Amino acid sequence: MNQPPERDSSGRFVKPEVEPTLPGDETMHPLSRALFGWVGSPRTPMIILIAVLVTCIALILLDFGLDRHEKVDMANANGFYALWGFAAFGLAVLSGWPLGKLLRRDEDYYGEAETTPDDVERKS
Repeated sequence: MNQPPERDSSGRFVKPEVEPTLPGDETMHPLSRALFGWVGSPRTPMIILIAVLVTCIALILLDFGLDRHEKVDMANANGFYALWGFAAFGLAVLSGWPLGKLLRRDEDYYGEAETTPDDVERKS
């Protein structure tokens, strides 16, 4: 029997109550478990953070040992490329704010729409 979906008083569809289920070992494909099973561990975020910090510290220490021969004198400074990259990334991120103000439409751009379905009584 195909029962029509239920609607509330304003005509919106009502989802039936369903228990949320998380994928577990019984529902997960073995290859998925082998490749991505480590993501579910509660220690994963801390391990990734430590790996990033160790990589950053290693790169900073490596920067002090490099002998550069740049044409621009400023580029020979330790940490120049890190600061230059951070500034460029910051500029790219912060330029999204005025660009969004320029390109974004007003909230009432489309006007007030009538969204009540035809088979539901409209409230006056």
